[in-house]
Amino acid sequence: MSVARWIGFIAVGIGVGVGGGFGVHELMPRSPYVAGLWVGGERLPPAREVGDFIDRRRAEVLARPVFLHHGGSFTELTYADIGVDLDIRATLERAEAVGHTGSIVDRVKDAQAAKRGEVDLPLVYRIDEVKARIALEKIAEKVATTPVDARMDLKNRKKFPDVPGRALDVDASHAALVETGFDGINGAHVVLKMTSTRAKVTMADLIDVDVSKVIASHETTFVTFGVGVGRSVNIARAAESIDGAIIAPHQTFSFNELVGARTLERGFTWAPEIQGDEMTTGVGGGTCQVSTTLFNAAVFGAFDVLERQSHSRPSSYAKFGLDATVVYNSVDLKIRNPFDFPVMVHAFIPKPGVVRVELLGGDPMAEVSYSYGIGRTENFVRRITVKSHLKPGTRIRRQKGSRGYDVSSVVTIRWKDGRTEQRTYFSGYRPAPEVYWIAPGYDEGELPPLPDHATGVEGRIYEEPLSSL
Repeated sequence: MSVARWIGFIAVGIGVGVGGGFGVHELMPRSPYVAGLWVGGERLPPAREVGDFIDRRRAEVLARPVFLHHGGSFTELTYADIGVDLDIRATLERAEAVGHTGSIVDRVKDAQAAKRGEVDLPLVYRIDEVKARIALEKIAEKVATTPVDARMDLKNRKKFPDVPGRALDVDASHAALVETGFDGINGAHVVLKMTSTRAKVTMADLIDVDVSKVIASHETTFVTFGVGVGRSVNIARAAESIDGAIIAPHQTFSFNELVGARTLERGFTWAPEIQGDEMTTGVGGGTCQVSTTLFNAAVFGAFDVLERQSHSRPSSYAKFGLDATVVYNSVDLKIRNPFDFPVMVHAFIPKPGVVRVELLGGDPMAEVSYSYGIGRTENFVRRITVKSHLKPGTRIRRQKGSRGYDVSSVVTIRWKDGRTEQRTYFSGYRPAPEVYWIAPGYDEGELPPLPDHATGVEGRIYEEPLSSL
C-alpha cells in the first residue's frame, strides 16, 4: 500500500479500526535508527554495529588534514591538532531523530525516504577552544615578522625606510576556524587573519629629526694595534649597527635588538673579553665599549636608563659607575627618550682609536652632573694555573689583579624649566685575580712577590694535557 494511500486513510479518522493503526506501525521505524539511513556519506549499520561505525568515523575525522592559510603560505595540521573532533552525542541524536520526531505523517515520510537512501545526515563536529588557541598561537610565533624601523646613514646621507611587520590575529583566526565547515573528506581550508604591525620609527620620524642639534655626546678611546686589532673591528661594527637609529618620543632603545648576535658571519671577530673573572678571547670583544659610550651620552643627556649592568670589573675607558656591559640575549642596555621629539643616535669613528656617540634632535634639555662614592673594597688573590703545553721553566703573567668595589652613583639633573632631579644607582665590581700560567714543575718560589692588595694564593688549577682530552 502506498504512503499516499495510508495518509489518506489516516485523514478519514483514526477510529476506522485497529487494522489501520497496525498498518501505520508497519511503516514506522522499529529501532533507534531508521533503516537505510546514511550518516556522513556512509550507510548507518544495524544498531548493534553503530559503536564500531562511530569509532572508525571519529578516527578518520581526527586524521583529516586542515590547511591553515596565512599571508601567501599555509600550515598543514590535522583536525586533532587544532581540536576539531566528531561530536558523537550530537551526531547520534540527529540520526535518532529521523523518523522519530514530528507528526505521524512526517515520521512516515522520513522513514520511507531513508529506506530509499535519500537521507544523508552530515556529521556533527565540535571544537576544543583551548586546543585550537594553542595551535593558533604556535602558528602566530612562526609567521610573525618584526617591523624594521626607519633609519639614516649619516655618513653616506642615505635613508632606509621602515618596513611593516605582520602578526596573526589569533582571535579573528579562531572565529574563522569556528565558522569553517569540516565535512570535506579531503580536509578543510581555513584562511587565517593577518594584521600589519607598524614600525616604531617611520620615514616621517626621520624628517622630523633636526640633526644639526646635539642633545648630548660622549667619546671613548681604544688602542688599534696588538690585542686592539680585533676590538677595533668589533667597535666599528657595533657602532655601525646603531648609527642612524631613531628613538621616537617616549620610546625605548634596545642595544641588543639593533646590534644583534655577535658572530663571525655578521662581521664581528675574535678579541679579548671578560668571562667570569679572567680575560679570554671571544667573538665580539669590544662591543661593550660602544654600549658604554652610548650609556654616557644618555646619562648626560638626561635620558631615562631602563636597563643597565656594570662590568664585573672597572673599565679602563670609563669612570666608576659609567660603564655598561652587554651580552646578547641576556644583558642589555635600554634607554628611553623622555622628550616630545624624536632623537637620532649617531655612533661613529671620528678618527682611529676613538668611538663617539651623539644624540641628535634638539638642544640640551638639562645640565647634568655625575658623582660616585665607594662603599666597600675587596682585595684579590693570585691564581696559579699549571699549563701542560708550556716549556719547562716557563711562566706567563696572564692577568693583572684588581680590587673589587661597591660603587654608588648619583646623577643630578637640573632641567631648563627649573626642576632638579637626582637619580641613584649601584655598580658592583668583583675582584679580579692576578693570574700566572706556569709550566709543570715550575718552582713557585721563583714567582715575584705578591703585589699590593693581594691577600694570598688561590688553590692551583691543573689542566689535563691536550693529548688526553
